[in-house]
Formats: sequence, C-alpha cells, structure tokens
Amino acid sequence: MLNNVFKNNRLRKAYDTIHTSFWFVPCVIILIILSLCAALVWLDSTTELEKVTWLDFLYHSDGAITRSLLTTIAGSLMTVVSITFSITMVALTNASSQFGHRLLRSFMNDQNTQIVLGTFTAIFLYCLVLVRVTYNFEQGNHLPGLAIGGAMLLTLLSIFLLIYFIHHVAINLQADTVIEKIYCQLQLNIEHIFSEQIDNESVKGCKELVLASLKSRFGLIKSRHSGYVQAINYSHLVELIATQNQCMELLIRPGDFVTRNMVVIKCSGDLSNESQQQLLSCIILGSKRTPIQDPEFAIMQLVEIALRALSPSINDSFSAIACVDKLSSTLSSLTRQTFPKGIACHTDREVRLVFKVASFQDLANTAYDQIRQNARCNLAVQLRLLEGLTRIAEQASTQEHWKLISNQKEMLENDLQKQELTGNDKAVTGQRLNDLNSLIFAAKVHD
Repeated sequence: MLNNVFKNNRLRKAYDTIHTSFWFVPCVIILIILSLCAALVWLDSTTELEKVTWLDFLYHSDGAITRSLLTTIAGSLMTVVSITFSITMVALTNASSQFGHRLLRSFMNDQNTQIVLGTFTAIFLYCLVLVRVTYNFEQGNHLPGLAIGGAMLLTLLSIFLLIYFIHHVAINLQADTVIEKIYCQLQLNIEHIFSEQIDNESVKGCKELVLASLKSRFGLIKSRHSGYVQAINYSHLVELIATQNQCMELLIRPGDFVTRNMVVIKCSGDLSNESQQQLLSCIILGSKRTPIQDPEFAIMQLVEIALRALSPSINDSFSAIACVDKLSSTLSSLTRQTFPKGIACHTDREVRLVFKVASFQDLANTAYDQIRQNARCNLAVQLRLLEGLTRIAEQASTQEHWKLISNQKEMLENDLQKQELTGNDKAVTGQRLNDLNSLIFAAKVHD
C-alpha cells in the first residue's frame, strides 16, 4: 500500500493554495486579536480590576480623550497598513522583473510578511472596535482600562514590526537570499517526494511483466480536461485498479501538461465510463505546476533565475553562477539518492500500477540544458558548469550518471571550441576539461 499521505492530495493542494495566499494568515490573526479585544472588554465589565492598586492608572482617564487617542492610533495604523502593502507590491514587482513571475510564489509563501500584514490590519480593527466600546463605557462609571492598555501594547508592537518588516524585505530582495531559500526548498521537496514513493512501492513486483501484459491487449483512458498534473492519488488509484482486477500503466506524472482527450492510462481490459471517471478523479489537474509531487518544480525556479540573470537587460553573471552552484550541489546529492522504480501493488502483493517517475538524467538535463544554451557567450558561467560536472563526476556511481556527465561535457566543449579563447582563458578552460576527462576516463577503465 502506498503511504496514507497520498490519500489527502486534494487537501494538500488546498493547503498549498492557502499557504501561498495573502488572505488566510491575516484573517486568522484578525480573528485572534478581535477575540482578545472581546475578552479584555468582558474582563473589564465583569470584574473590578479598577480597584487593583497597580492597575489603577488604566482606569482614571477621560472617555473623550481616550476615544480621540484610539482614533488617532487607528488612523496612523491605516497609513502604516497602506505603506506596508505598497512595500509588498513593490517587492513583488521587483521580484517578478528580476527573478521571474514564477518566483512570486516564494515571496507570497513568506509567512513573516503575512503575519506583519495581518497584525497591522488587526490592530487597526481592534482600535476601531474599542472606540465604540469606550463610548458605551463613558456613560458608566469606568472605562475598559485593560482593553485600552492592550491597545497601547499592540501599538508599541506595531512599531517594532514595521522596523522588522522593512529589514525583512530588504534581506529577501537580495538575489543570494532568494537563491538560498529556493535551494533549501528544493532539497526538502526532493527528499519528501522520493521518500513517499520509495517507502511504499512494490519491491518484489516485475515492471516488465506488467508492461508486457499491456502490449497484447489493453484499453485506453483519455483525459476529459486539460491542465498541469499537480498531484496523483496513487493509493486510491491502486485500490480502484485492484477492485477491477486489472493492471494499468500511468503515462503521466506530476508536472506534465495534459490536453483534453490525451491518453493518460493504459489498462489491461475495458472499463465502463463510470470506472474511467473514478480513475481520472485520482489525477488532480490545475492551471500551473506546484511542488506537491513535482521534483522538477524548484529546479526550474533556479533555472529561471539563472536565465533572467543571463539576459542582456540584467546581465548578472554572479547570480547565474550561484544558481549553477546550487543546482550542481543538488545533482551531486542525487547521485547518492535511490530513485523510485515506478511500480505499486495492492495488499495482495500483486503489481497493479506502473507509473512514470523522475530520473537522474531528467532532473540533470532540466537543471543544465537551458543554462548551457543561454551561456554560450558567457565564459564564467560555462567554466562553472564544467566545475559542477566535475563535482558530480567525483560522486558518480552508475552508467546513468556517467552518460549524463559525458553528454553535457561534450556539448559544453563544442560551445567552447566556437569561441576564440586566448591566454589565461584558454588555459583555465583546458585545465577544467582535462580534469573532467580524467574522471570520465578513470570511470571507463574501472568498468
């Protein structure tokens, strides 16, 4: 059986949507702070805190002056909220132009920004509610001193939050910070996705037998919608296949784009329209790619930053080199990663599903191809690509690894030969190629 976590892919998609929004966390904070306001007002109205000596200063004030103070605070906070949203929009616009619009997801996913926006808005509403309450309490014997004290403390907190927010935005707009955050997310995504598939796939089943059985007689299930594959509920899919007493091949994987009437599943027999619809419901489509089950997603984000950096309008070789370094580090760690085989069975231990999985070569080509193609006139980036291949070669252990290294090296060498290199540039390039060729030759001799 596959991991139970696969059963909640729709919930995971919903969580991912909420987590990258600017409305959920602020709404939660607003509810919390308004609840705090109601609790403090209730305490003021049901207890005699004004008789407590050390709280006496909170209850000896003029109602009109208090309302005027709260109104002033609310107006000031509304201005701060406007400034905060303006800074956020400027940061998003700058990130979109410098790093690419797909990187907006990382900025919107920043919970610190969400918390600051929510806190400012919540304090503003807190003061507005309290203005009305102080009017009511002014007709009585005392003011809600505890709630007013809370407003003062929250206002002081907002000052520190504003200073922190400006510092946070300044740090987050730095290219190195953006690249590092995406690199860390890439590591987590790959580890999480691979562990889900590897820990729960069939280790005794034979993938070739299933594929052979589908060659002689099979039925085709076509998609009824178009969009990117955001997640696949493998667990439920296997259960449905076992109920039909069939075996199937899933022709798509998370990250693929599916068109309407495209064949997505091959099954060992014919199925009714209802059964086909049940199987298709396990494939979640959307308008964009997400990192839920897609290991290439974060790799493509780093590639996009590198391509933007290499564009003539930005021309930032240092950012492109940083991206190459992070991608090379990721690929080096993937040489030690056990990749999933792409087979799953039901509780009867019989293989029911063969599905597509990411391979080392797929991920490596995604990481290197577009950067190499766009860096044909940038020697610094080309040399760093060669250095990255050398780091990967030092840890390579399979024919797939060496095949990828050799192919990428040949294409880079071909691009370098078209340049008229002289002096130190030619010497450094030759040294890098010799080092890489030595590792490739040693691997061939060893085999």
